[in-house]
Amino acid sequence: MVEELAQADDAISACVDAAAWALPEHELIAALDAAHRLQQRLAAVTLALIREVDGRGTARTQGASCTAVWLRERLRLTVPDARRLVDLATVLDTGNPGIRQALADGHLSLDQARVITDTAATVQATAGTQAADKAVSLLTDWASQFDPTHLRKLGTRILDHVAPDIADAATQAALDAEARRATRDRHLTL
Repeated sequence: MVEELAQADDAISACVDAAAWALPEHELIAALDAAHRLQQRLAAVTLALIREVDGRGTARTQGASCTAVWLRERLRLTVPDARRLVDLATVLDTGNPGIRQALADGHLSLDQARVITDTAATVQATAGTQAADKAVSLLTDWASQFDPTHLRKLGTRILDHVAPDIADAATQAALDAEARRATRDRHLTL
């Protein structure tokens, strides 16, 4: 893997020195799309490596209190950023493999992957694994059209699509609770 990454580094070095201003517009756009896709694919590789470092306990054997602290020192990240990477690496390794594969294929950004993993966890807790898998599939498809903020908003209503009976029951329970609260709080003023 180290050799392949070194070759990729050499190829990227050649791109850094290339004159982007000389590209025709369609090639400029194609190069931007390719660079973004490669960035996401490299993020998938990085997360897999972080997961392995975490799983092996490398940070502790090298004197750090945890992987996030080790990453802070090694990669000069903030601890919150490092913690988010460790958490995402864990979820991608243990969760729905479709998210990891979509990121590895360059179809998702890192932020979109975070949104989808968060939503899948919420759906799984509410409606089970089968509904969470459907949610992952839908959100992964929608990722080609929506940025992470919009995906998160869509995720708040995903139960309507993957488990409508549970969504209806939750909506009815919320309406019933509101009606009880309104009845309780109603008072007469003179």
